[in-house]
Amino acid sequence: MNSKSHVGAVGELFACSYFLSHGLEVTRNVAASGPVDLILFNKENGHMLAIDIKSLRSPYTRSDGAYSLSSRVCWLPNNVAQVVYVHGEASLRLPEGFWEALGMETAE
Repeated sequence: MNSKSHVGAVGELFACSYFLSHGLEVTRNVAASGPVDLILFNKENGHMLAIDIKSLRSPYTRSDGAYSLSSRVCWLPNNVAQVVYVHGEASLRLPEGFWEALGMETAE
């Protein structure tokens, strides 16, 4: 993966697979840009959630090497969850209360 767009595309596809494996329906934004990347739908209770994916090659993004992910895993305005995918990790980094917003118990 040499470009930022490739890292982003891999992160979105990983997130789709991750959420599908947890029983959610996933709709992906096919436009090159937009306010959200994914819409999740829980068929069991009708809850929906918009997701913005941030994909990183490494969790150490600052030039001084400091761990700097905590501010990226958050809730954005209009109840959009910002989720972080770090290339090579087996799970996504989700904001607190994520599963509850979908009407689910913690899935992990």
